[in-house]
Amino acid sequence: NEDFIQACNKIQESRLRSDGGKDARFLIPVVAGMKRVDLVSRLHEFVAADNNIFMAALVRMSERLNRHALMFRNEPDPETPSLNGMTLCEQLVFLHKLDFSSVGLPQKRYLDVIRLCLEEDEMFTDRVIMAALDYISNVFLGGDERLPVAYMRTIILTCSKHESLHPWICQVLLQRLVEGKIYTDRRQWEGWMRCAKMLENTGDGGASSIDAINQLPEEQLRMYRTKYPQMR
Repeated sequence: NEDFIQACNKIQESRLRSDGGKDARFLIPVVAGMKRVDLVSRLHEFVAADNNIFMAALVRMSERLNRHALMFRNEPDPETPSLNGMTLCEQLVFLHKLDFSSVGLPQKRYLDVIRLCLEEDEMFTDRVIMAALDYISNVFLGGDERLPVAYMRTIILTCSKHESLHPWICQVLLQRLVEGKIYTDRRQWEGWMRCAKMLENTGDGGASSIDAINQLPEEQLRMYRTKYPQMR
């Protein structure tokens, strides 16, 4: 109900925190009915809140969209946004893409809330994480956007937590990132090499990143082997 949303907005505006900031708690009752575009623009308010408020907001944003948890929905008409709420996949995508410095958030908080989501593995399952990483990497491959700051860090954390995703990371994701020339971004390239090393020698019959490593151009393969010599 739009009237209820406006009422909550007015309450939030009239009851600022002692530091002058907006209190995200007042929006939680209505986030499921808010336009996704508005949630994206105000996502930093929830990130800035404490962990309990942040997670409560994410739960409410997605509560009417459980059947679409793995989807990133495209607006039917970008000129007139109509999508409400935010799927779990969308939450991870938009959290990664958050321009934390422009809204005055410390990078540590940006990284911490993403880690918090990854630790809530009953909510953000391996399939949800895969859907979000897949979407972001396809946008990157299309040349439309750079990879978000936290992207490779999330993949490394995912490798440690979800062995079920090792085959997909090795056979699809790492190779796709090479195709997108991830090695032109120093920070992401360092993360790629670290991730590839984690999965290079996974033992008996396990998924291995060796095919992705061998896909590297000659110069980058030399850089990788200088940093991580091949085990005999």
